Amino acid sequence: MVGRLGTFQMAAVGLAGILTWTMFSFFGGFLTCVNTFVAQYHGADQPKIVAIVAWQGLYLAVVSYLLLLLISRFTPYLFALMKPSAEVQQLGIAYAQVRLYGGIGIFISFALSGFLLGIGDTRTPMWIEIIANLTNIVFDYLLIFGNFGFPRLEVSGAAISTVISGGVAACIYLLVFLSRKTDLKFQIRTHFKPQLSQIRRLLRTGLPMGIQGMLDVGNFTVFSAMIGRMGNVELAANTAAITLLHTSFMPLIGISLAATTLVGQYIGSGQLDYARKSGYTAIKISLAYTSLMAIIFFTMPSKLLALLTDDSNVVKLGSQILFLAAIFQLSDGCGICSSGALKGAGDTVFTMIVGIIYGWLLFLPLAYWLGQVYGVPGAWTGATIYIIVLGMTYFCRFLSNRWERIRI
Repeated sequence: MVGRLGTFQMAAVGLAGILTWTMFSFFGGFLTCVNTFVAQYHGADQPKIVAIVAWQGLYLAVVSYLLLLLISRFTPYLFALMKPSAEVQQLGIAYAQVRLYGGIGIFISFALSGFLLGIGDTRTPMWIEIIANLTNIVFDYLLIFGNFGFPRLEVSGAAISTVISGGVAACIYLLVFLSRKTDLKFQIRTHFKPQLSQIRRLLRTGLPMGIQGMLDVGNFTVFSAMIGRMGNVELAANTAAITLLHTSFMPLIGISLAATTLVGQYIGSGQLDYARKSGYTAIKISLAYTSLMAIIFFTMPSKLLALLTDDSNVVKLGSQILFLAAIFQLSDGCGICSSGALKGAGDTVFTMIVGIIYGWLLFLPLAYWLGQVYGVPGAWTGATIYIIVLGMTYFCRFLSNRWERIRI
């Protein structure tokens, strides 16, 4: 919808969106490790500890939000460092600050979706996110364009809509978590006291995930800033392509989370063979799915991009990005699901180290060099090489079976 407002509005939301998600990813990394702990304790049939871990995740969510509010004060300085055009910078700051102020909803959702996924309940989070996305669509329509008497807020309206939808999701998660049904099974309303020992364990396993998540998304924040300096059309094309890529790999995230849950549960119950099979099954599904997505990106890039923007220059440049995206689809899917399986075992330090080294010593230097010579397609060629190498490394780590010896 923002793409219908204009090229620089779309560029601003794309750059601001990836910047805010960089900040969310750090906290989200150690909040989603609730999934790993809950899965292993649930597999070991320890419902009391499951409840304790879930509550510690909620306490961490609140503390994380307070820290996020402090960080949000530096948003204008971060945009100044990225040096986009003046129009993009002004709109991007407004969008990012609204999103960051509404971060509590996202953090609660991170923690409690991890609880539900850890106990094997994948349907409830699915329905909650469907409701949240429908809410987002409705308020986008009302607040971006000012329909049905609502104010026309354009880019700020998009940010407010996302915050509203996040708040709706968090409220539903809390209602499910505190419900009588959940309490009967896990004694949620009894085991709510803070336990520093459990919080320390969550942080010990989760902080590497948080650092990895932040630096992974941070890579693409710096990458987008590089492209933003090339021009508004280039940044808009990058935004459009990343939007389609995010949409395409959401099912992979779901498969990866399933791998995290099943690997964790089977490790908790001492069934390593089934943990291994669950990881391999997730990888096989990812290869089938990404093969289909590669064909779609190869054959109809312009049609996909036309859904997001009317600018022919953006569509033309974005099509070149999607061509490269088709090339790395298989490796990306394999890497995402291999990483999910490794997280279920608590193998988070390895993924963090690899993510840092490949992202900051391979991806960004290569993208910068190729981008200076060949523009946006060159920068994305660097990204393609990085994603292929990273995916294969995660897959080889899962093949090694070293994750089976990790204890959290």
